[in-house]
Amino acid sequence: MNLTTAKSGHIIPTGIAGFGFSGKVFHAPFVHAHPGYRLSAFVTTGNEAAQLYPSAKIYRSFKEILAVEDLEMIVLCTPHPLHVSQAIEAMRAGKHVVIEKPVAMNSRDAGKMISAVSETGRQWFPYHNRRWDGDFLTVRQLISSGVLGQIVEFRSHFDRYNPVVGRAGWRYLDDDGGGTLFDLGPHLIDQAVALFGKPDSVWCKLYRQRKESKASDGFDLKLFYPETTVSLGAGVFMAEPGPRFVVHGTKGSFVKYGTDPQEARLKNGRKAGAPATGRELKKHYGTLTTVSDGVIKRQRIPTLEGNYLSFYDNVYNVLTSGQTPEVSREDALLNLQITEAAIRSDAEGRVIAMV
Repeated sequence: MNLTTAKSGHIIPTGIAGFGFSGKVFHAPFVHAHPGYRLSAFVTTGNEAAQLYPSAKIYRSFKEILAVEDLEMIVLCTPHPLHVSQAIEAMRAGKHVVIEKPVAMNSRDAGKMISAVSETGRQWFPYHNRRWDGDFLTVRQLISSGVLGQIVEFRSHFDRYNPVVGRAGWRYLDDDGGGTLFDLGPHLIDQAVALFGKPDSVWCKLYRQRKESKASDGFDLKLFYPETTVSLGAGVFMAEPGPRFVVHGTKGSFVKYGTDPQEARLKNGRKAGAPATGRELKKHYGTLTTVSDGVIKRQRIPTLEGNYLSFYDNVYNVLTSGQTPEVSREDALLNLQITEAAIRSDAEGRVIAMV
């Protein structure tokens, strides 16, 4: 894996607020592994972070970590409703911020955080790490290569079998928890935005299929573009998952089963940055079908290697050398505007124009 090696000589002291699943699996290992950061502090009520990272200081409140003068960046792995207030507090305290998805619960609040960048001179970064899924990188490369021609239909799904509300149950047991639309939705929407930009209109149906779910636990979401229809979906009763990606174009199609292996390997103890963490098994390669002069050709396409560490590489380069953010704040704002249009579409039973 290619990593920035802190050529400027600057190391960014970084703290992490929250040490649940996200902080433990997706953030602390990567901040610790990247040579441009020093994992200096945590805000957590437990003791696991201290055991895993003994050189880091442990604080029991967010206000305490804000007062640490030499801390330059804070990663927010706290519940969704806290993100906006904590991010603005952190920027006003002179810290840059990485924010787990969703960055906010509505676009108005995301706009407040964008305004805070100008006010404070600090930056915040949406953690939309699935732009570095190997399967998405492969799809993006195929589309940009032109081998599929003009894309007419794009389908992207997260199919899971979770019949009982378990981890992070607050997302589903509270009307304001956001449910699956605010959990998996930001990833799917972000990938669509990265490929196709802002849609013309949005249609959505939200589902509450588990008895205990007060917020949505599944959705069908369509984004309409002048020449392309994007279908995004997620559910909790898919014991036999369908394709992860289906892409149809004027010259052919690409179908891909299976999910990026990084999350599963990290959960099983693979170290961040370890060789082959994002390398997919051949049996999960997607199939490209093209048609030329009436001749059908099918071939397996090797999946590009995913690399979540690239997110933190990009953040480091933005802060030290002015590189453009791979995931912009405007992308995160658009993501929430699409989410709001989806909620309105479900409530009103119609297609919502994006103005």
